[in-house]
Amino acid sequence: YTIDLPGNKKFNGGEQLKVTSTDPSGNKSDEKVIDVKDTTPPVAPTVSEVTSESPQVSGTAEAGSTVK
Repeated sequence: YTIDLPGNKKFNGGEQLKVTSTDPSGNKSDEKVIDVKDTTPPVAPTVSEVTSESPQVSGTAEAGSTVK
């Protein structure tokens, strides 16, 4: 089977989907809960200018991401 997800619903990861099946007599299965996984990488960080006099590198990155 294939179920199309609504095009107007954006999933970010961490949401849960509940899936059931119903037979022709109307009997409904137990639900199966699945977690939506975030597989989208963060946008590249911005980096301020670095010179030979700079003691550090600074910039901005996606909240919660790790910059190395």
